[in-house]
Amino acid sequence: MYETKENRMKKHLNKVKQLVKRFKEAIFVQLLREENMEADVLAKTSLAGGAMDDYDQVQYMPSIDLPKVQQIEGEGNWMTPILDYVKDGKLPEDKDKARKLRIIAAKYVLIDEVLYKRGFSQPCLRCLAPDESNYVLREVHEEACENHSVVRALFHKVVREGYYWPTIQANAKAYVKVCDQC
Repeated sequence: MYETKENRMKKHLNKVKQLVKRFKEAIFVQLLREENMEADVLAKTSLAGGAMDDYDQVQYMPSIDLPKVQQIEGEGNWMTPILDYVKDGKLPEDKDKARKLRIIAAKYVLIDEVLYKRGFSQPCLRCLAPDESNYVLREVHEEACENHSVVRALFHKVVREGYYWPTIQANAKAYVKVCDQC
């Protein structure tokens, strides 16, 4: 099939090989950068630091580098099983998974259809989906605080702002690692 030399590209290739198994047929066509105008415009806009208003979503770290909890397979995200249980009492078929979910879900509460994590010595933290968490990390790290925090400080600032997702520390570490100014 294809060969890769760089580690990141090897990760992407392995992910593609896993995903291809789910389809009956897959056809890959290689496009030269000059022939792919949309990717070329996106790359030039990003390098120039320009606005990206024409694009619905900006991803601040490669999806292959996201911790497994944040990689969305199929529908839903890390909150889906918790929401299903808290809202409807829906549990997985497996008894061990159902028991674990009941224990985990006890730490969460649903307020106005929004999931919050209960805190012991802090107010409830709003749970975020992966796309929302990337935005919050960027805002806290670059925009709102404008100080390009180190990993631990970034993590604590996100929590102080009232947000939670299971991989905050890993995401903060990955985000700081790819930040040009840091």
